[in-house]
Order: sequence, then C-alpha cells, then structure tokens
Amino acid sequence: MNKNVLLIVQNNSFPFDRRVYKEAVSLKKHGFNVSVICPKSEAENKAEEVVDGIHVYRYNDLPATGGKLSYIFEYLNSMTKIFLKSIKLVRTKKIDIVHVANPPDFFWPLAKFIKLFNVKFIYDQHDLAPEVAKIKFGSNFFYKLLLLNEKLTVKNTDGIIVVNNSFKKRLIEMYNINEELCEIVYNGPPENFDSKPNQYLIEKYKDYKVVLYIGLMAASDNINVIIEAAEKIVFEHGKKDVKFLLVGDGYARASLEKLSGEKNLKDYVEFLGLVDYESVKEFLYIADVCVAPDTPNGLNEYLTLVKVLEYLKAGKTFVSFDLHETRIIAGDTALYAKDFDDYVNKIIYLLDNPAIAKEMGEKGRERINREFLWKHSEERLISLYKKLLDKN
Repeated sequence: MNKNVLLIVQNNSFPFDRRVYKEAVSLKKHGFNVSVICPKSEAENKAEEVVDGIHVYRYNDLPATGGKLSYIFEYLNSMTKIFLKSIKLVRTKKIDIVHVANPPDFFWPLAKFIKLFNVKFIYDQHDLAPEVAKIKFGSNFFYKLLLLNEKLTVKNTDGIIVVNNSFKKRLIEMYNINEELCEIVYNGPPENFDSKPNQYLIEKYKDYKVVLYIGLMAASDNINVIIEAAEKIVFEHGKKDVKFLLVGDGYARASLEKLSGEKNLKDYVEFLGLVDYESVKEFLYIADVCVAPDTPNGLNEYLTLVKVLEYLKAGKTFVSFDLHETRIIAGDTALYAKDFDDYVNKIIYLLDNPAIAKEMGEKGRERINREFLWKHSEERLISLYKKLLDKN
C-alpha cells in the first residue's frame, strides 16, 4: 500500500502502550510505513529507534503528579513537542494519515493544520477525558472545557476509532457523528496470548491461593478496594493461605503500600511493580482468581477493561463490580458484585470452589477467542484506513 502513517500517543511510551503497539504492527503488516511519537519512560528512553520496523520518536515528558497544575504543565510541554515534531514529519516523510490516541483531546489544532497539507486525521478515543476530569477534580469548569475540546476534535477528524459500542453510542448521541467513519476496535489480546509456567513462581506460591490484579495504580483505579477486601478475607474470614499479588504501577502506589502496611497486610499483599509482557503471562499462570476493582462512577460503566480481556484469554475467571461493558466482554464467565461485601464473598466463593473457577475461566477463554481477539479488531482498523484513503 506504501502509505505513510504517524501514530501519536501522549500518555504512554511506545511500545509499552500495547494498544498503540498492536495498531502499529497491524498497519505495518498491511503495507503501511509507520512512525510513532510518544513520551520517553524510564525503560524506553531513546530519543529515536526502530521497533519491529516502526520508527519511534520520543520526547522528554513532564508527567503529572495528580494535581490540576501538574496536568496543565504536562500537556503544555507535550502538546508543544508533539506539534513541532508532527509538522516536521508530515513535511519530511510525506505523511498521509495522522492517527492520534487520546487522552488528551487537545489535538484539534494539529488536525486543522495538517489538513492544509491534505493529510487525513484519525481520532482514536481510548478514554472519556471529560468524565475522567469530572471524577478526578469534581470541577464543572474543567468538565466543560474538555467537552469543548472533545467536540472540536470530533468536528475536525476524518475518522474515529472507539474501544466499544458504549463509546460509539455516546459520540453519536452527543455529536451526531457519521457512523460509517467510526469503527469499534476492541483492545483484544493477540491469538497467542496465554498463561505460561515459571517454576520459580510456582514453587514460591505453591502453598497459597493467589488473587491477582494487573493494571494501573492511580487513585481512580480503586486498588484500595482490593486492600480492604484482603483485610476482610484474611482477618475476618481467617483465610491466611491467600496471597494478593498486585502487578502494575502508578502515582498512587506509594500511598496504597502505606495503607496495606497500616492494615498489617504485608505478609498477604505484594506490590510487584511493572513487569514485562512475558512476566504478566507467568503471574496469570499461578492465579486462582483475578480481580477488577473498578466501581460504578459514571465512567467505568463505559469502559472495556483490558485486564479482563487478558484474564479471560489466559483462562482465568475474575470478580468485578457490575459494569455494563465488563458484562459485554465476560457474560456469565465472571462474577459481578452488587456492593463491597458481595465483592468479598464472591472472591471467597471462587477460592473455595476451584473447579467452578477453572470451568468459568475456560468458558471465558472460548468467549474471547470467538469474539474479542485482536485479529477481529485489526480487520476493522484496516477497514477504516481503506475508507479514508478511498475518499482521496
């Protein structure tokens, strides 16, 4: 196809951001020349490199610490560097399509500018930025500001990618978008994703039942729910043979570790930090039950949680609160809690009934293989690109 694509991701490095990585690899496989702009991270800190044939350009970030001002400084720094680098690449590499992942939704000025060079613009909506801000800050001003930016981005885009049908329905209702140019691209796992044994971990946790969480650790990720559940399961229900393994990182991790210590859970809750992709599979292998602590809050109901896709693809059932899109993914292959006490009881039920947990996990694996693998999403991604290129 020999067309040039520029992917932009602001809130993660590349290839750490697995969704953007899968999109980039899929586009490369279908004949596109792919470049990526992203921030540096501790692990991925080269200013330029080629990853699997994809040209990556990284800038120095000023990551937010959770306050409003820190986000303002982060975005001012990022937007300036992304805009300048994008314009340079559009001109030197003759980019045909710029594909931007949110958050944030401040890329509409870039969309307007690149259209002067006859470049197409794709808005890839990973998150609902206005709702996220409302939950974080409770501020009507920031909510309205981000809604305005979302509206301007949607107005200036040529095509839209969303993560599920709830996102698509919301955009149709709010902005009357062209459904033909909006594709649902689930962040599904690859076909070969599965758990795999690691003898060290198997031996280390052989005398324990393992409850596993994989994901981010910001305040909005509700990890405190897992810690409070651990306290109740260990001390009130007397289950001293349970280990809660928390894989991932985020700005809230330090305060969560402190909370865990204050509850005397250091022997039962382990914070394992960021691990590589292969290690995730190894922790999934030893898990008896997985957990998703995301609570109903006006945002989580819309989200497709990547962790639940990966739990099920690895053949592991999970306990979560009753969220619409989580039910769409898992159906009857997971357990859904109506409140905190029910959440605790359902974790205990699965720990006490390993045969049932295993059967549910196997059914979940079949469900993911049938409907939600990345190969199905790849078809829709390439379909949107072809539609836009055919419009030229």
